[in-house]
Amino acid sequence: MKRYKGYMTLEASLLMPMVICILVLLIYFSYYLYGRCIISEDAYILAFRASVSDKGGTSYDPEGYVAEKASEVAGKKYFGNQKPVFEPQVNGKDVRVVGRSNTRHRAMGGYFLKPKGSWGFEAAGRATKRKYTRHIRLFTRLSDLGKELIDLGD
Repeated sequence: MKRYKGYMTLEASLLMPMVICILVLLIYFSYYLYGRCIISEDAYILAFRASVSDKGGTSYDPEGYVAEKASEVAGKKYFGNQKPVFEPQVNGKDVRVVGRSNTRHRAMGGYFLKPKGSWGFEAAGRATKRKYTRHIRLFTRLSDLGKELIDLGD
């Protein structure tokens, strides 16, 4: 029986395109997941910093803070994804920041593996405006009072 060296078998010629397709999809999904995690972190950071922000002792609006600092917080860490857009929403003492972005590719669009347009993601971060030092002192004082009450009972 004669053997041919260097020729790909039928099984390998069917299997290799599937393996390459799966590897490429895993890379694209990892970009998507990475972008989703980072935007969640950045939305919370912006919401928290906007809730405690003051400029020169005078309090200013959280919307202005988010608009001013969004590109600085986002930085250059969104490789494989578009630069995110952050929208602040203020409701009383709550500051909510919603970030939206898309991945830069259209892999498998129109095929059965992925419907078109579903590579976008968004995340929200929420923080409450508080005077944190006063808040910590209140709980410390309450805990001290509780310890004194327990000591009086003994």
